[in-house]
Amino acid sequence: MLTPTLVDLFENADITPRIYHLGRRVTPCTIEHFRAFEAQQLAWSQPWQSQAQVALVFTPAPECDLIIWCLALPLDEQSMLVPAPRDHFLEQLMSTFQRAPDGTVALDSAAETLKDVAIALQPGDLTKSMLHARISSDLELPASRYHDDARAYYLSDSPQMWQHLGLQGIADLVTRKSDADETALSNRIDALPDQALAALCDGLAHAPIQHSALLDALIAQYEARTDHSIRQAISGAILASPLDGAGAWLERLLDDSEDATVFAIIAARGWHHLEHERRCIDYLDNISQLEAHDFRVLVRDLTRIPRLRLPMIMAMKQASPGSTLCQQIDAIQREQHG
Repeated sequence: MLTPTLVDLFENADITPRIYHLGRRVTPCTIEHFRAFEAQQLAWSQPWQSQAQVALVFTPAPECDLIIWCLALPLDEQSMLVPAPRDHFLEQLMSTFQRAPDGTVALDSAAETLKDVAIALQPGDLTKSMLHARISSDLELPASRYHDDARAYYLSDSPQMWQHLGLQGIADLVTRKSDADETALSNRIDALPDQALAALCDGLAHAPIQHSALLDALIAQYEARTDHSIRQAISGAILASPLDGAGAWLERLLDDSEDATVFAIIAARGWHHLEHERRCIDYLDNISQLEAHDFRVLVRDLTRIPRLRLPMIMAMKQASPGSTLCQQIDAIQREQHG
């Protein structure tokens, strides 16, 4: 009989992988969440591009290298698993799983299956760096050899050129940062060239700011910098923070911006701040002014996040008759009903 889920397969083989979200933010995922998701009892909490992008991390033995499988599992409109691609992958895994002489499962032989399946995922460089940083921190392993250089550059007045830093070192820095590190970063932000600041902010979008000093420093830099791409990176780092100041800044952003890119960054990095009735309505009112395609893409993206689905639907029901928002919603409904 076919093993019904990946979790069951691993448990039957006495394997317990660590699981990580790879989409909106590189963060740990509990085995309980993944089990319920696979059993179609629970929607995926962080959908990204209509997928559950996930890393399964195996630690065969202390002397062995980690084995990492990255998957992109398709989701339906409510972020529930579409099981057929997963089931096909399971069938291939079952046919290639081999047991070593000591009775353990040889994961490296099964890993070859990933090269031939549609749900295999090749993460970008930033995501890979953040994943390796998170894994090494969670397993209490040493950071990469690039970590010390990144700390020296970002936390002190090091003469080193930022171009010589490795992306992995920056990922290690933001993943392992302490309260004192955030304070030091807040004092260094002014001195960073645009590209070095953008690289730091890209990492902070996955390892959110926890202290207001650094948040305030980045908000000031958003106003001071003029390059559009740098401002995008800064806004992603600000919006990723759970601090109340980030939510208040989002409100000011909604008052001042008409840029579709800004609204997309809010959806990608600051979605959690939209669990707020007034912000949710203001966001919808703002994006209703965009082209119909952009409006639909953003609404579809946010309503697929389980925690936002009901607030978004309730906010749309409050659209004033005859408003642009109401017209955009009516157009979608007419299209859905032919």
